[in-house]
Amino acid sequence: MFNTPAFIYLATVLPPMLIGIAIWKSDKFPEPGKFLVTAFLLGVSIFLPLDFLIIIAEDHLGPMLGLNLEEYNLYRKGEQEEGFTWAAHAFMHFFRAAFLEEGLKFALLIFICVKLEALDEPIDAIVYGATIGLGYAAMENLLYLYAPDAWSLETVRMRYYPLVMHLGFGVVMGWLLSQSLFNEPSKFKRRFLIVLSLLIPVIYHGTYNYYGTADIFPILTLIL
Repeated sequence: MFNTPAFIYLATVLPPMLIGIAIWKSDKFPEPGKFLVTAFLLGVSIFLPLDFLIIIAEDHLGPMLGLNLEEYNLYRKGEQEEGFTWAAHAFMHFFRAAFLEEGLKFALLIFICVKLEALDEPIDAIVYGATIGLGYAAMENLLYLYAPDAWSLETVRMRYYPLVMHLGFGVVMGWLLSQSLFNEPSKFKRRFLIVLSLLIPVIYHGTYNYYGTADIFPILTLIL
């Protein structure tokens, strides 16, 4: 039963939905459900522009910077012995992964969710940021199942770590953004906090990817 495709599918997509519902209900003045469903689906849709931006990053921007990402990718897959450089490693994890993913989440949060009349208290930015992150995590984890021989409980278990991390990135992003929207009278500090609401999740995400810290970062994120 537990190794059937149906169970593995549900074990992949249900947890982010259930966590999203728990966050929604934890708000003293809950957001309209239709807005949170929309935010979740916006997170799901990130993979569409992300795929295009990844092509631009790997096929054009990387080579323009003198990085041989083709050899690096083959090396990472174990298909050749050389090809690793710290510059390519940093580019792939801090820009290609962290900046592009968090940048798209940030764009959805600040250009769509912030403009909603329902976003009228500090906790709301956190709720929407977390919901977008959960939507993206659900789709990303589902796509990982379609790798060769990936339909297993072990794959599902390993993908719970990124689920926790994307939730954490969204919470941090929403929290910093809420400081700018509601608690800061200084115009300069408001703008600085907006920059931080993108920069901190990118650094956090990039560091998690760069060092492969799945053994400790998810635990730290839950504590945070």
